[in-house]
Amino acid sequence: MFERKSEDGLGLIRIFVIGAFIVLVPVVLITTTIRVAISEQTIYDYSVKRYDAHLVAEIPEEELLRANGEIHQYLTGDYDGPLSIPVRYKDGSVGPLFNARETVHMADVRDLVSGMFVVQIASIAALLALAVVMLVLWPPRALAAAGLYGAVLTGGVLAMGGFLALTGFDAAWSQFHVIAFANDFWQLNPRTDHLIQMFPQAFWERATVAVGGAIVLEAGIIASAAWLYLYLTRAQPESDLPLKPEPALPGAAGHARVSPSDTPH
Repeated sequence: MFERKSEDGLGLIRIFVIGAFIVLVPVVLITTTIRVAISEQTIYDYSVKRYDAHLVAEIPEEELLRANGEIHQYLTGDYDGPLSIPVRYKDGSVGPLFNARETVHMADVRDLVSGMFVVQIASIAALLALAVVMLVLWPPRALAAAGLYGAVLTGGVLAMGGFLALTGFDAAWSQFHVIAFANDFWQLNPRTDHLIQMFPQAFWERATVAVGGAIVLEAGIIASAAWLYLYLTRAQPESDLPLKPEPALPGAAGHARVSPSDTPH
């Protein structure tokens, strides 16, 4: 009776550990890839250059690129206080880059990014801890199988997101903002608000595709490596094992017994 309960308990632990590992794989891949993108200022500068923000905002491009450095620092945690970026306009006047509405929205964005960074670090730590537990309790094949299923789950999550984007990126993007933010300060005017002039929706659509593609590539690498390991360490069927020669039967005085068919005629 007690042995049965012990086996059931170990089975539940196995289900929990492996299931949690599988679920954490897409969380780690998605949050880590997004964090890398947010931490790369080249992406910010790409948007300003690619979509000619200086023409729409009437601010010299070098001023916008300088502002990108401060925005990058603000979002990655190296900027103290509220975001305040003075810029020089093409007419020579100096004024703030963002109005009050944009400044509040950027504060909301920073809070969202900071929360995602916390989730990313916590999910990586939990994933590594679960990997150690699996390696201690079970053969490495269990970890490889969990990694394979986690990569497949990642692909499924991205497939759902991609389907929603294909059916209407505008609607999906708006729905994301409704869920992520508690106010409507994200609704900006592309004719007057510099934030959306620097980072138009076309940029976000392209960035979403690029980040999604990178995550798919990462999941594919993990799935391929896990599958290859499982394939190389699979149990070999008995029919594929080399046949061992049967030992000779001992004869008199320890000599091998010779069968009648082997005697010379």
